[in-house]
Amino acid sequence: MASVLVGNEIYEGLLWYLVLLVAFIPAWVFLVLGWQITGKYNLSIAANENNVIEWAWTLVPTFMVFYLCFLNLGCVGEDIPVRSEGVVKVTGRQWLWSYEISGEESGYDSIMTDFVDSVDKPLRLVLNNYYHLVVTSSDVIHSFALPELNLKMDAIPGRLNQSIMYADHLGCFVGYCSELCGAGHAYMPIVLEVIAPRSGIEMYDSC
Repeated sequence: MASVLVGNEIYEGLLWYLVLLVAFIPAWVFLVLGWQITGKYNLSIAANENNVIEWAWTLVPTFMVFYLCFLNLGCVGEDIPVRSEGVVKVTGRQWLWSYEISGEESGYDSIMTDFVDSVDKPLRLVLNNYYHLVVTSSDVIHSFALPELNLKMDAIPGRLNQSIMYADHLGCFVGYCSELCGAGHAYMPIVLEVIAPRSGIEMYDSC
C-alpha cells in the first residue's frame, strides 16, 4: 500500500528516536535510584555524591530533548524536507476534482463515470517518487481523503494545504470527499493510480 509522507519516512525515524528517548530516561532514573537505595552508601551520606554523574544525568537527557525538538522543527518548517519530483495541485469543485501536475502543459478535471468509484481521468503518479501535494478549493470546503494512504486534507477556498506524498506500491487507490459539500457530494470520488516509471503511454486510462 502506498504511503504518504508528512514526513512518513522522516517521522518514522523521528518516532523511533522518541521511543528510545522516552524509554531511556525512566530506565536511567530507576537504575540510579536502585543503585542509591541498594548500594553501600546511604542516601543521607554526602560522600556518595558525584558531580560528574549529577551533570551527566542532567545534561544528557536535556541535549537529547533539544535534539528531538531540532528534528521536529525540520519536519514542520516551511522547507520541503525531501526533494520532490513535482508539484501536484488538487482543486476541489462542485462536484469534481481538478489536478495540475508540474511539467504538464495543462491541468484536467476528474469526473465520475457511470461506474461506482470510477473516474474518466484518474490522478496518475509514478512509483517511488516524492510529490509536493497542494490542496485547495474553488467554491466550498471539500476534503481530499484517501483512507488507504492515510491521507485526509481539507480543501478550503483561498487557502493552500500542503503535504508530501510518496507512493511505494503499485495499484489503484480510491478515495472520496469526506466533507458535506452539497447535493453532489457523493459524486466526486478520488482515484489515484500509481504506475511504474515509463509504463504506458496513454495518460488517462481508468483504473
